[in-house]
Amino acid sequence: MELETTATATTRAPMERAISRLAFILACLPAVLLAAPKPAPIHRTATVPIIDGRLNEACWKKAQPIRVVHPHDQTRKPPATPPMIAKVAWDADYLYLAYEVTDANLVALGTGREAGPPKNRRPQAVEYAPKKDLDLVEFFIAVDSHRVFWEIHHNAANHLNTLWIELPTAAQLEKIPKPGYSHITFHRNRHLPDDGPRTLQRAIRLKPKPNGQPSTPNQPNDRDTGYTGELRLPWRSLLLGRKTTPAIGTIFSLLAVQLNGVQERAIYHSSGDGLPNLMYHYSAAQWPTFQLTD
Repeated sequence: MELETTATATTRAPMERAISRLAFILACLPAVLLAAPKPAPIHRTATVPIIDGRLNEACWKKAQPIRVVHPHDQTRKPPATPPMIAKVAWDADYLYLAYEVTDANLVALGTGREAGPPKNRRPQAVEYAPKKDLDLVEFFIAVDSHRVFWEIHHNAANHLNTLWIELPTAAQLEKIPKPGYSHITFHRNRHLPDDGPRTLQRAIRLKPKPNGQPSTPNQPNDRDTGYTGELRLPWRSLLLGRKTTPAIGTIFSLLAVQLNGVQERAIYHSSGDGLPNLMYHYSAAQWPTFQLTD
């Protein structure tokens, strides 16, 4: 990402490094120092939702909608209709994610590879292919740290990626003029595991087209309407095997992101307002926060 500046050629590079470092420092400041809004409540569900993509359980009717409307490209305006609405619920065993995507041309591509434990293999999603107008939903979840966290990808073909992310330390970042993709460690071989009988589950449901038939991903000559998705993530897997699970009052960070490929452009919207013009990973301390409640 290029930074606009009116500096001369002799001063431009040092200024860019300073601006880039300042943006990262601001992004990583504790939320309290940035006057972060009060955490939004996530309600505990008394009934385990069926993971089928329908989103017709009581917990989803009660959950507060999370509008994914903030453009990553700050020259763009928020859309009138959110391209994605997400919802979150929880119980003692799982964190539940649900979402609805509105899209007239669904593109969902797989890598042809699988990941996950032996009894719960998941086909993997292509995560970036602007020339193919790729679409993707992403969730970033940080429970204990803003330097190491989970990045989850899900698409309209029910492909799933679960990546463990590690950012450079503060000392390492001091030596990086412009933090970017190459400075992030993507632990792609470290998938989100199951927790004994508590297993990860995923589902999607294609929304009907105007003719009443389900939307058809990867068919550019028709008009889709979108799809709904649902994920069930074991708490102790998210917490890397910790013996205890979160209780009422636990606060964590979660960012919902929708990638929409349009005319060979990758257009991103997120649930985070006012994030810096960096990769989402570098603004973890500014992601929306949530608090587990009854």
